[in-house]
Amino acid sequence: MLSLALDDDRRSLPYYLIHLLDAEDTAGYFQAFGALLREEEAQLLWRGGLQTLHSGRTRDEIREVALLEFRAGSSVVRMMTSSAYRDLTAQTAPILLGTESPPGPIAQDETLLLWLVDLVEGGDVAVLEDLGGTAGDFRGQLIWSTPIAVLEGDRDWNHALLIAFPDAERLSEWLRAPATSTARALARRQYAAEALLELQSG
Repeated sequence: MLSLALDDDRRSLPYYLIHLLDAEDTAGYFQAFGALLREEEAQLLWRGGLQTLHSGRTRDEIREVALLEFRAGSSVVRMMTSSAYRDLTAQTAPILLGTESPPGPIAQDETLLLWLVDLVEGGDVAVLEDLGGTAGDFRGQLIWSTPIAVLEGDRDWNHALLIAFPDAERLSEWLRAPATSTARALARRQYAAEALLELQSG
């Protein structure tokens, strides 16, 4: 978060967060978190729960994900340095991933596949985007590919991709397809770690 706080240009531009939460009382948390968002005039773009962790470590089995839009990076800094935010997150320990790139439009009834990776030095994100593009054969669509910064949490991810499918069946068919399995094996050369989360709004 320090670079965001010190960079005047980034502080004045819209900023987006991927908010990952693993807490038992997610409803209570987001009720309180919503008050913080309203103070900063931020918007909740999408919120949903984890259906399946297709790849990743046990600690990546988060319960809910939210996509948020802030009018400026300075609003994120102000929220995260407030006493209300620190009190709220003292026990829940959310993961916040930030980017200046807005996500594409998301329909509320779509099934999403959030792909978080730690690209190695010299890793070619185009390889991952080409793989995400093959979802089109299963009525899916790559709607977001963006560098990310870990603002809160103990993770090493530096890039996020979001693929939308009309339903979980199409997503499953794409993952099981032999061509997808082969392409994923080749894509693993580009990153050191990944988390592949199937999400459903709700």
